[in-house]
Amino acid sequence: MAFSATVTSPMSKPERISRSMGIFAGKVSISSYATTLVELTGITKFFKPTGNGTAGGFTHGLCSVQVDGPSSGGYLAKWDYTTGGFKCYAPVAGTSVTLPVDSNVGAGAALLFASGGGAAALHATSAVGNISYTLAAAAGSECAANIAVGTFGFVAVGFI
Repeated sequence: MAFSATVTSPMSKPERISRSMGIFAGKVSISSYATTLVELTGITKFFKPTGNGTAGGFTHGLCSVQVDGPSSGGYLAKWDYTTGGFKCYAPVAGTSVTLPVDSNVGAGAALLFASGGGAAALHATSAVGNISYTLAAAAGSECAANIAVGTFGFVAVGFI
């Protein structure tokens, strides 16, 4: 699946805050992340690189791009000044979750999951034990390709 992101804003263009600087704000929704970091032209098209090339790290004319917090999917995002896109990260360290299984039924059969919820939802027909699941992502590791990161707000300040 290819990279897919949408930039939305109530602003039609950046608001001028000085003779050469502007501010632009909105929301980014990333439905399919790309680890190759694709430029978000929905943001960069409004800003002009300075005449001195990449000096100061302002490759796309942006001085600062800040995110308002974790995305709706729980991922963290950081602006990458080199590519003009967001690099997204897993929010938590690898964590193990253990569900205790308590049953009076003898060993030998499989665990069965039934619909309906409550005590009838999980029937343990095997011996007493635990079901363990470990989240694969480590804290701060980059998201895998094609992850639906979710939506987050941003504020960008740069040269216009």
